[in-house]
Amino acid sequence: MAENLKARDGNRLYKAQLLSYYYSRRAESAIGKGARFVISKAYWCKSSLVTANGAGGWNIADIPLDFKLSNAQQFAVSDLILSSVDGIITINAAFPQERMPDNTPYDFNTLVLVDAEEQAFGVLCTQQDTLYKGKRYSILMTIEQVEG
Repeated sequence: MAENLKARDGNRLYKAQLLSYYYSRRAESAIGKGARFVISKAYWCKSSLVTANGAGGWNIADIPLDFKLSNAQQFAVSDLILSSVDGIITINAAFPQERMPDNTPYDFNTLVLVDAEEQAFGVLCTQQDTLYKGKRYSILMTIEQVEG
């Protein structure tokens, strides 16, 4: 069985990827090697994985399995609301707009999920949007077991 990271978006205007680190840390955690794997928070970022195209839209590149938090320009961090039902982990990340400075817009196209050790384990890239204080924005994702 494998696991997939999914975001709820019927238009498929995003790409999401669990990174190699996720699988290795989950395995190590399961056998007591190292610290326990804990899903921790999300960094709101802009990355070069999303680029403008000639038609006025956005191209989203494949997310490398070895993506690091340092590969993106982060401008905000948020705690996550987590739950698990029937083996499906639900992750809700809300943009912390109330903590942002007034009159300062940020280009957003990449959400990086990190564990308690601040290591990236999952990445979601989406069509670029502008975030700022006063704009509410949240992303709901699931990590699901899939047959394979």
